[in-house]
Amino acid sequence: MENPEPQLRLEFGVLCVFYFTVIASIRMMDVTKVRWMKLEERLAKDIRINGMGQVPGGNYGKINTDGAATIQGEVRCASFTANGSLKLTNSIYAEQFRLNGTGRGSGTIAGGQLRVDGTMKLDGDVSFSRININGMLQARGGAVGEQAHIDGGMKLDGSAQYETLKVHGLIQVGGRLRARELDIVMAGACRASEIRGERISVRKKLGVSRVLAWLSSSLAPRLTAELIEGDDIVLEATKAGVVRGNTIRIGPGCEIDRVEYRVHYEADPGASVGRAGQAP
Repeated sequence: MENPEPQLRLEFGVLCVFYFTVIASIRMMDVTKVRWMKLEERLAKDIRINGMGQVPGGNYGKINTDGAATIQGEVRCASFTANGSLKLTNSIYAEQFRLNGTGRGSGTIAGGQLRVDGTMKLDGDVSFSRININGMLQARGGAVGEQAHIDGGMKLDGSAQYETLKVHGLIQVGGRLRARELDIVMAGACRASEIRGERISVRKKLGVSRVLAWLSSSLAPRLTAELIEGDDIVLEATKAGVVRGNTIRIGPGCEIDRVEYRVHYEADPGASVGRAGQAP
């Protein structure tokens, strides 16, 4: 009977050659892909506009505009700086996005860092790790990120979620507002359907309430929410249905229907609380 061992060795050798050939091809494809991506990054051109101009959609390195600029189509870039007026016809992704002036957008803006010195109005969402607003940001969508500092105002039709959110001015959210640390110093009317976080602090900015209240009661610094829930809650000038948390301090000017606390609760004589009870 013929010995099958040589044939088996031959087949095994063929399989080994095939296997290592496939692995080498895959690795070569990965290396080629990485090299091509790096080449694309190097070839991504910079754009600069002085006066009036348009930028077509595509991938870019840096985009700088001084004057009146229109961005046509979806854009991805390393940095975007606009001084003057800006119009976005689609979404834009930028690791660094800065606007000094006024802007309007039809899509979503996203990236690493956003800074607005002026006003920005969007039809979509705002998704940046960090945002800094000195002026007003309005969006028909929602906002999400890690850190946000608002010195002026933020108005959203959707919801907002951040790790840390600091507001000096006003914030108006059509949906839910979530932040692990929320600090609001009100200089105008604030609202959200629900507010949830770990540490929540809401107080009025000194020296503005009487002037705004005299002009219109709807402009007075006041927070309105159906539910406020957190671990440590301090409130002033707040109207809410339910406030629930571990430690709750209700300050002057508050109107609260029900307080549910676990550890500690206190209320200022100038506050109105329907009923308060300790949760089991």
